[in-house]
Parts: sequence; C-alpha cells; structure tokens
Amino acid sequence: MKRRLFRTTAAALLAIAVMLPGGARPAAAVSPVVIAGYVRIAVEAYTTIRDFLRPGASQDDLQRAVRQIIAAIESSKTEILNRIDAIATADASACARQSVVEFADIELFTPQTMQRWAQDATGCVTRIQSLIGVVGDKAQTDLLGLALNTAGPIAIAARARAGFSTDALRGIVAQGNRSLVTLLEPACTFTPLWGDQPPGSREVEVVVRCAAYPGAGALDYVIVPARRGQPLVVPLSAYAHVVEAASNQTSRAVAIAALGVMPA
Repeated sequence: MKRRLFRTTAAALLAIAVMLPGGARPAAAVSPVVIAGYVRIAVEAYTTIRDFLRPGASQDDLQRAVRQIIAAIESSKTEILNRIDAIATADASACARQSVVEFADIELFTPQTMQRWAQDATGCVTRIQSLIGVVGDKAQTDLLGLALNTAGPIAIAARARAGFSTDALRGIVAQGNRSLVTLLEPACTFTPLWGDQPPGSREVEVVVRCAAYPGAGALDYVIVPARRGQPLVVPLSAYAHVVEAASNQTSRAVAIAALGVMPA
C-alpha cells in the first residue's frame, strides 16, 4: 500500500512531465504553462470575433474587438514570435511573424492598405493550414497549430475591418483545428506491473504513457481490474486525464479550445 501511495503521489508530478531520456526537452516542445497562455489568447480572440460578427454589431464594436485582440496578442508577443521562428517552413514562419508584428498598427492603415494587408494575412493563414496535414513532423505540426491560432484571429479581424467576408476563412481555420485534434492525438501504451500484484488479487497497477510525439507526453499510474494471464483492458475513463495532460503540452489543446468557441 505504501508503494502504491508513493506512486500515486509521484504520478501527480509526472502527469505533466515530458517523457525523454534524462529529462531532456527538444527545442520544439512547449510547456503546459505556455500552452495555457495560448489557450487563453485563442479563447479571448475567438470569443471577441464571435461577438463582433453577431448581427447588429457596429463599427465601434469592431474597433473595440480589434483592440482587445491586439492586447491579447501583445501580452505574449515575445513567446509567440519565438515559436513562430521555430517553424521550419520559411514562408509560413515569415508571414506569421509579419502578421503578429504589424497587427498592432492596424488602426493606422489607410483603407487601401487595410484591404491589401487583410488579403496577405488571409494568404498566410491559408498557407499555414495547408501545411498542417503534410509536414510529416509532428513537432512542426504542433508549431503550425500555434501559428494558425495566432495568425487566424488576426486575419479574421483584418478581413472584417477591411469590409471583407469572413465565413470562408473561419471555415479554413476550423478545418485546420480539426486536423490538429486528429494529428496530435496522443498515443498511449500500458505496462501492467504484474510483479506488484498480490497473490489472488483481481486488480493490477498499470503504467500509462501517452505522447503526441517524442517530447510531448505524460505518464501516470492507474489501477484496473485484471488477472495475470488474461487480456489487459484499460478503459479510457481510467486514463483520460493522462491523454489530457499530454494534449496540454501541444497545440491540440489550443485547437480544442478554439473549436469550442468558434467551430466554423
């Protein structure tokens, strides 16, 4: 029992640990704290967009919304740019950086500049979304997901500010987020600790490891009904928190939050 209690306590610490030998973390890995910041920005930005796109919203509402999105992004601008700079695809990285850097001055644009800038921002989001399913490297997919949900709200707000429609672009962003939810879904492995099972016991302690990709995973210990020599069945309800902890280290968590606010 003492051993199990120790493992339960240790698991609380390991549930947000990145699973790499020696505790190393690759450059592309993102901490749960950073992801939580992106979730906050995405929820705030997409909620603001949803509100100003409602019927009856005025130009004053739109201007206030744009200022709110600017403030949300500016609050974490350095971190956002650092992640964007790590994107391997140069044009996607460059256009996302341009969107973030220039968005703060959007209220100073002339109408002609605003329209051209909104079109460029739209092209950037379209480019990022098109790469999400084809880059092959999940760490890069993860970074593209962060870029999508930074450049996405910027482009949608810019299009609205320029007087353009936003439906198609919102659909593109939603499609990208649905792809992220699928592509970055953590895969889990289960290791039963049969050696710790008391004689005649009908339950076993299982090590659950879930990871979206190497460097973005979580681990915990769960107890499930099982007997040695019989198939091991671990219900999702027993380890859903491990999946969530792994997701909270990737842009999958941001995508889920974004879809919850603005599905399309």
